[in-house]
Amino acid sequence: MLRGAAVAAVVVGVNAAAVATVAAGSKGLWGALLGLLTVLIFSGAGLLALHAARHTSPTMQLGVAMASYTGRIAIFGGLLALAINSDSLARNVSLTALGITAMVVVMGWMAGEIWSWSRLRVPIYDLDHEVNP
Repeated sequence: MLRGAAVAAVVVGVNAAAVATVAAGSKGLWGALLGLLTVLIFSGAGLLALHAARHTSPTMQLGVAMASYTGRIAIFGGLLALAINSDSLARNVSLTALGITAMVVVMGWMAGEIWSWSRLRVPIYDLDHEVNP
């Protein structure tokens, strides 16, 4: 799933970077690349956390998913607050391109993740246990 989601996100991000470069020049390019990198890191971290918990109970998996999501949102919010208040970042990066690219790449990531998930061959029953008559 990670590969399918990452490929879709990179394809969308590269296209968004091209559009941002045409629209805002080098500041747009850097903003789009920063948005792409941010989404790849945060979304990848979430999938890797779930991958690490794949052999635990469903309750533990839900806890890991919720903790991972909450932690990523909190860290992302802190980074966003720093970015908005950073004068040097605003001088060198288009914050508009960063935000739009991040939103578009998240949608691409989710589409790639859904596409990958729909093609997994996960049995709906346990093949290791026989039914006793």
